[in-house]
Amino acid sequence: MSAKLAAYEDFVNSTVELNHLLAVRPVSPLVRRTDEAVQLENAVHRACLVLLVAHFEGFAKAALSEYVDEICAVRPPARKMPPPFLELFTRDRIQEIASLPAGVDRVQRTRRLFTAYSPLWDQERSIDPQVISAKILTRQMTSLRPDVLRDAFSLIGINDIVADATSCLQEAGLSVRVDIKLEEIVNKRNLIAHGDYSIKPTSMDLEEYIDFFMAVGDAFSRCVVQAIDKACTLRPSS
Repeated sequence: MSAKLAAYEDFVNSTVELNHLLAVRPVSPLVRRTDEAVQLENAVHRACLVLLVAHFEGFAKAALSEYVDEICAVRPPARKMPPPFLELFTRDRIQEIASLPAGVDRVQRTRRLFTAYSPLWDQERSIDPQVISAKILTRQMTSLRPDVLRDAFSLIGINDIVADATSCLQEAGLSVRVDIKLEEIVNKRNLIAHGDYSIKPTSMDLEEYIDFFMAVGDAFSRCVVQAIDKACTLRPSS
């Protein structure tokens, strides 16, 4: 497995678009700006923040999908998989069947459930790609809130991806709490999306946010690569 997720490389490439937006200058800095020019710059910066959060959320979902893709390719035994990961797919299918009206169809689907999903709980059986789904996994990540990120990535065996990312940033000399910074950025994005025109990030703010997400994305990428390696290294668990 590469040291970096393909999803992270895609996220890095997506920031090029943001830098193009930040390069927009309605008028020369030597010319007194009109109200219209100021409004245009504010609009561009607000749009840039919304895009940045969307790109990073897309990266986080793609990282989870990449985990599933690797599992499906290698098909490790169930004992290598985090139990919450296995439980997720079993529970999702049970909930789907439970929502059906009583009758022959529900009975037949219940019978097929035990046939198809019981191997997930047989420690030495290889994972069947037909019973796990990246779509179901990524559906657990509904926002970039720290608690949501923790819960989603815990399903693939990462205990606290937000704390791990904070440690990585601190080791790199960046004294920042990832959970606090995420809340700040996501709150601003939500206010913009709900029409609050008082939120006017500057170009310096946005450059700082891009650097932050690049660093956090790199940390997330490393965590997921480690989770993949742990699941797909076909050695007996110690």
